[in-house]
Amino acid sequence: MQLRYLFILFCLLSSLNSRAHGDLHKRITNVTEEIQKNPDSAKLYFKRGKLYYQHNNYENSLEDFKNAKKLGLQSAEQDFLIAKSNYHLEKYSKSKRLIKRILRKESINVRALKLLADIYFKKGGYKKSALLYEEVIYNSKVTFPEYYLYASQAWRAANTMDCFERSQSILLKGLEKLGDIIVLYDQLISNYIEIKDFNSAIKFQEKVIKMSNRKERAFLRLADIQIHKELFNEAEISITQAEENFKKLPHRIRNAKFMREFYSELQLKKSSLKNRIR
Repeated sequence: MQLRYLFILFCLLSSLNSRAHGDLHKRITNVTEEIQKNPDSAKLYFKRGKLYYQHNNYENSLEDFKNAKKLGLQSAEQDFLIAKSNYHLEKYSKSKRLIKRILRKESINVRALKLLADIYFKKGGYKKSALLYEEVIYNSKVTFPEYYLYASQAWRAANTMDCFERSQSILLKGLEKLGDIIVLYDQLISNYIEIKDFNSAIKFQEKVIKMSNRKERAFLRLADIQIHKELFNEAEISITQAEENFKKLPHRIRNAKFMREFYSELQLKKSSLKNRIR
């Protein structure tokens, strides 16, 4: 039943997305007709450029923004969209020059800082990227969990122990500011597993278990970490708890395809672990 609901939701979202792009195409056609009647209108070129951008047609959006500029339109929004279009086309140097120009006029433009951080990450400038993501966090009126994730990933990619510590620190700051966000805990735990600090990974995974309404996956992940640390008896207990929590779920949830796959994975680990304990 849950799969059916997910399928219906997926179809609905796909339909909405298709309608949105269909509506954009219609609006682009209408603005094109207006441009044919008013070929000297910078505002119309800008309007169509934005529609092309929303349609993910970045080449055409750049062409329209260029025409709008030639006709005298100057705007910060247009400059940002030009930079964004270049970014999506992987013209990172052009995008960076434009963003730096924007930041010279407005040093705490959060959207511009975020885009510059994205560019540095794509180009392998991980420390610069991480510092910029932290600026985004500091200057944002509303802070999203993904900002902390981006900063953490950039610090981690810099690949030094000092940067690893900063990677973990920014995630802990996110948890302190935003509360118990599972995706932040997941990244924190993944980072500890990567450097084989299994004690820390276990400590935070146990926190995740306490805060989770659905605990079957959290227990199975704890078992994985315990197996890495060769705590086989503890892992066996965690797998048992994962199975018990699975069996408490309503039949319609247990019978969903992805949950049957989860249970198969659990049974394989259970069998493999028994062989190791023997």
